[in-house]
Amino acid sequence: MPRHARMTPAPAGLLLAGLFLAVFPGFSPAAPVTSGKATPQPSAAVAPAAPAPFARVYLALRGCTSCSHCRSTIRKMVRSQSGKEGETRVDGDRVEVVYNKPGAVPLREVIRGLADNRLHDLSLVDVLFEADGSFQTNPGGTTRFTLRETKQSFPVAVDRAVSRPADGKPVRLVALVEGWQGKGEVSLVAREVRGG
Repeated sequence: MPRHARMTPAPAGLLLAGLFLAVFPGFSPAAPVTSGKATPQPSAAVAPAAPAPFARVYLALRGCTSCSHCRSTIRKMVRSQSGKEGETRVDGDRVEVVYNKPGAVPLREVIRGLADNRLHDLSLVDVLFEADGSFQTNPGGTTRFTLRETKQSFPVAVDRAVSRPADGKPVRLVALVEGWQGKGEVSLVAREVRGG
């Protein structure tokens, strides 16, 4: 390919697939079924998994993320809005903000910091949020997800395919973030609930 050839942005479906794999690193397509005996594979030593951080925000991007100037600018924009506890990582077409200790997560600010960017040919495609906390149903019938050891909560809808735990039960939630394009409160759509 010529040295100055322009890279074509990846389709949104590929970006979301990459984001999904970042959240669920163990996911892989099913292997094809073959006849006959399976060949035993040598066992490999597996290092113990590091404990999951308190919360993570994943932001999928479309546009120029390959040059060092753009990556540096993206990192600065997110860091300026993520608070003291947020650790920012830029990896290709996605940004991850990690919060290792319990505390308030400035979710809307982190998202808007990138959504309102003035970089040429860069747009925010999707946002996933992962955190420890519990569900609570309000008297009006709405449900909120409250972050562990904090009073910060977000409205949440639970997908039919997801088993909803009892109120107050500690869980790990992976959710799609909605409403970030507007000015109101962001909301969550539960995609996976672990533990509890």
